[in-house]
Amino acid sequence: MKANEKLTVAFGEVLAPWVLAGDNKGIIIEIFESAVAPLGYEVTPIYLPYARRINAYQMGLVDVASDMNPNTIKGHNLVGFFSDIAYSYENFAFSLQKRNFHFTHMDQLKNYSLLSWQDAAIHLGAEYAKMVKNHPHYSETFDQYNQVKMLFLERYDVVQMDAQIFAYYRAKISESNDKISIQQVDRFPLFGASPNGFMFRTKKLRDAFNEQLTHLKTSGEYANIFARYSMDSAKTAIQAPELPIN
Repeated sequence: MKANEKLTVAFGEVLAPWVLAGDNKGIIIEIFESAVAPLGYEVTPIYLPYARRINAYQMGLVDVASDMNPNTIKGHNLVGFFSDIAYSYENFAFSLQKRNFHFTHMDQLKNYSLLSWQDAAIHLGAEYAKMVKNHPHYSETFDQYNQVKMLFLERYDVVQMDAQIFAYYRAKISESNDKISIQQVDRFPLFGASPNGFMFRTKKLRDAFNEQLTHLKTSGEYANIFARYSMDSAKTAIQAPELPIN
């Protein structure tokens, strides 16, 4: 690709504060745009649910796809060039405190209704996939606002999602004067961090992106991107994770 050419990138559709589709903003978008800006590319974002994002990449409709890791690349037989780790979600199992659950291992979730995000069974690896394979009350959704609401409405015993996304949508529910969100919640760190990057069609662009991503981390701009979302409308505290500088 030539400098100043448009770069079409598939981002998540409902992933605030990581992606704020309505404003063309968010942590992930700013990381990507900041990394490719010195290369002269203009980013054209496309916002898609996870399954459609995979399809768009496979069909050649986008140049880059976000939220990729080795599990998803292998699970969907994606062909391309995977970037260095650019950001990391931190997933928890959330339940209402009044249920008095005490989860210490993800296998315990088999006994309770569980709502997760789209393609989690592939994205989170073998142990998670094994747990949900024969789970009688397991579902996935692309709408994580609704996912949080389903917990407070007691439609599901447990929801599994990133801590920052949960906090964001909990605050959004509260802003709508819906009192259900004042309920106390427990969270259980059963899944660990979920490192992610971008899938590129060309090795040259992937390598150039990796170089700029390293510069973002060492210059302090990477941490600044997270800081800009530390006092967003959801009043969640976002901190840059400790990621390797490749």
